[in-house]
Amino acid sequence: MNIFSRSTAPEDEQTDLSLPPLTLMAPHPVPHAAPAQVTWADDLGLAEMLAALTVDRRHRTFVRGVLTNLQTDERVIAWRQAVLGDLLRNPELTDALETLLSSLASLGQDTAMLGRRRRSLLLETSDRLSELDLYVELVQQLHDLLTAASLESQGLMALRDALAGVLQNPEYASLREKLPALREPLQNIGSITVAINLDLDLKPQSAVLVSINQREVGKPVPLLGKLFNDIVSGEAPIAGAAPVHRFPEDYEMRKYNELFQDMNKLLQATAKPIATELRKYVKVSSRTLVLLEPELAFFIAAARMVQRGRVRGIPFTAPVARPADERVTLIDELHNVQLVLREEKTVASTVQFDDTGRVGVLTGPNSGGKTTYLRSVGGAQILFQSGVYIPAASAQMSPVSRILTHFPRLETREQGRLAEEAERLRTLFTAMDDNSLVLLNETFSSTAFGEALYLAQDILSALCAMGVRAVFATHLVELVGRFSEIEGAVAANSTLCSLVAGIQITEDGSPTPTYRVTRGDPLGRSYAQEIARKYGISLHQILDTGDNP
Repeated sequence: MNIFSRSTAPEDEQTDLSLPPLTLMAPHPVPHAAPAQVTWADDLGLAEMLAALTVDRRHRTFVRGVLTNLQTDERVIAWRQAVLGDLLRNPELTDALETLLSSLASLGQDTAMLGRRRRSLLLETSDRLSELDLYVELVQQLHDLLTAASLESQGLMALRDALAGVLQNPEYASLREKLPALREPLQNIGSITVAINLDLDLKPQSAVLVSINQREVGKPVPLLGKLFNDIVSGEAPIAGAAPVHRFPEDYEMRKYNELFQDMNKLLQATAKPIATELRKYVKVSSRTLVLLEPELAFFIAAARMVQRGRVRGIPFTAPVARPADERVTLIDELHNVQLVLREEKTVASTVQFDDTGRVGVLTGPNSGGKTTYLRSVGGAQILFQSGVYIPAASAQMSPVSRILTHFPRLETREQGRLAEEAERLRTLFTAMDDNSLVLLNETFSSTAFGEALYLAQDILSALCAMGVRAVFATHLVELVGRFSEIEGAVAANSTLCSLVAGIQITEDGSPTPTYRVTRGDPLGRSYAQEIARKYGISLHQILDTGDNP
């Protein structure tokens, strides 16, 4: 507890220049959420999104909490989108705020390096002066930046108005005017010159304070250093004839030296009138600005991500938040966020989950983009519910309560692939509700065809009964022909639709994936027929050949 935690100044004489509690993350201040335990982190590339949205490692826990605690309140999502929108419309503001992050971080740095030992009045006074000085400057700088910007978000406008309220308080100007004079006695204290009086036997008799200096005494100074200091400062460096004593390294031992006790009392006396003056400002807290620092860093990083993508021609948009009970995901030209962050080539696809089909059965060739599509859908949902723009042309999205993934895993020695898949699926369905987003990637791919088809039908029927939004990526194209049977097995709250990873036939007859996923019939039969025609082996061509030898 520092010396300013309890003030001796009367309550009516204490000045409070603190900002009221506020946040850029929601309409009302709420505690920052710790990261949630999620099972989709590796499947959906959380690490890459986390890295892109983290300015400094000290923000990593905060950003992970934002990404993993899926925000389901449409008003909060829109609130965050508006803050990000202001930064994107005001790039000068974004640049300036980024330069202030280190100063804001300094406000939150405690004196942990000093451990738990009792601190002197001098150190407490110096620290409090530094904190007030930085706080006063940041209030002014932030207000000036936000006032000069064109703002539309409630979050940034509320911060601007709160800062204006502090600046309009007459005590703010009074404190700002006092600070230089309060700092001056404590600045650059490097040493104290003490004269030792001797008796007739040349034994120390008494000590007298001669001066308080800006430099340490007794350190050797090179000749060029002496000349340089003389020329620049006009003040000769302080040198000692010979060192006679140093502070013990052990702080507890210092109290046994009476001379050091006297010197400490002297410095305490220097700080005491300053500390007394500062007690008037005991209520002034920088906590609001300290808590805003990781929030600002998050939005700045999000703005940088969007700006980099747009420079490369990738569109980014703020999805329109639809009510959760509508359970819709409508996205035009969605790009995979991981590919965008890696600056690799990406192909956009349309995503449509609504009353015409909420459970998509995704088929297509190996390495044709199915896994990328699942990650695109999951990544977009994470960014959307974090309040971040997504890489797409336009979007309307309902928030989900949770994201559940089932991607291939290496089997253990104790269990085979099917047994492990079954156990993971059971856990997945236990956690599921009708507002879940479920992404299943090549489930049962290592199981015999007959068994896999039977199991997949049951899984799809269960997904329809639950009413979730889901993508079931599979090699089992036969499932599409059994939609009526699958939906009819339960009272379906979600309907099925067929998604296909596209293929085009090159001039030499080779099938080449387009990596674009659309609604449509499976390509297994149609592109095989196209290949047959290309090489002249379709039934019609063969029969024609037989008639014309």
